[in-house]
Amino acid sequence: MEWIVRAVSEHPLTAMAVCFAILLIGYFMLKGLIKMALILIIVTVAIGGYLYFQHPEYRPTNLTDAVEKVRTGTVKAMDKGKEIYEKRKELLNRGKEAYEKGTELVKKGKTVLDEGIDKGKETVEKGKETAGDLAKLLQDSKDHRDSQKP
Repeated sequence: MEWIVRAVSEHPLTAMAVCFAILLIGYFMLKGLIKMALILIIVTVAIGGYLYFQHPEYRPTNLTDAVEKVRTGTVKAMDKGKEIYEKRKELLNRGKEAYEKGTELVKKGKTVLDEGIDKGKETVEKGKETAGDLAKLLQDSKDHRDSQKP
């Protein structure tokens, strides 16, 4: 580690070249971000200049007023954001409650459906027995009529 410090102190031109190389590498790595930041700065300055010259009545009289205006606007925005967050949180809670009630209703519906299926099966079995009894009565009646014919 000492040899790095000694090399930099003995060869300042080399240190400058290394720093330049590091900056160049950083620039190429962050080129898109730097371009975006520069574009945003230019747009902000252009809009600010336009508003500054076109609407002089809205200019703050001094820097303190401007800072206070920004601070007030920031507090209002924060309060509004908190309100929205709380409403969202409340809506999520309502959604969870509705989901839980829905799952309970689905479970009850499945239970009722299963009971209905069981009763339907019993009714079908009774119907088969009744149909068998009716067929037997009809057969007996037919046999009885056939036996009475001369």
